[in-house]
Amino acid sequence: MKPQQSPVISEWGQWSECDTACGNGMMSRTRIIEQKPQNGGKHCPSLVQKRGCQGLKCHNHHDRKALRETALLLPAALSKSRHENDTSDIRRNLRLRYKNAFKHNRGNEYCVEFEVIKATKACHKDATYRGLAEGERVIVRCDLEALHEDKSVDTLASNSIHDEDDPETPKYRCRGDGLTGRNTRFTTLALPACRGKWMRLTVGQPKKCPTSDAQFIFI
Repeated sequence: MKPQQSPVISEWGQWSECDTACGNGMMSRTRIIEQKPQNGGKHCPSLVQKRGCQGLKCHNHHDRKALRETALLLPAALSKSRHENDTSDIRRNLRLRYKNAFKHNRGNEYCVEFEVIKATKACHKDATYRGLAEGERVIVRCDLEALHEDKSVDTLASNSIHDEDDPETPKYRCRGDGLTGRNTRFTTLALPACRGKWMRLTVGQPKKCPTSDAQFIFI
């Protein structure tokens, strides 16, 4: 009587691309039978694996402007000093007068997380900007002073923020805050030689965050 022989299966192949360009989808990988079972050997195991994925190509032609923007940065430590001046400059009077207006409400400040893809050597040599290194994740805060009205991005596809009680109000965002899953550029105001590319990790509408969470602020 011939001995049983189990099947010989190849290693798993690479995962396929997500089958959905935008939103929830599936990706898969396969393997093959290199030798079939013989003489009553074990059945062949599954040859296909699937897992969920997220299609990030949800952008339209309005977003081309955002992809061309370069984020201009300052160290987040300067954010605190700017807020301390609120009690003595004209901005405080504006917020008291327009306390219900979106552009004068500090609650609308937000943070965006990026992964640094590429950075110049100048970033590595300066302790202030050493966090802008390849592979590092950084959080950048959009302060109230840096918000500007964004007329170029569709309401449904936008990463911009607006008054949730009134979707028709203008949308605001910081220049250079990027598009999820896409590479854009950054540079630093005080050290222009420190510049590079990063990828936005924050998905959808950005979240509020305390000043202490951010390493840099948008200008």
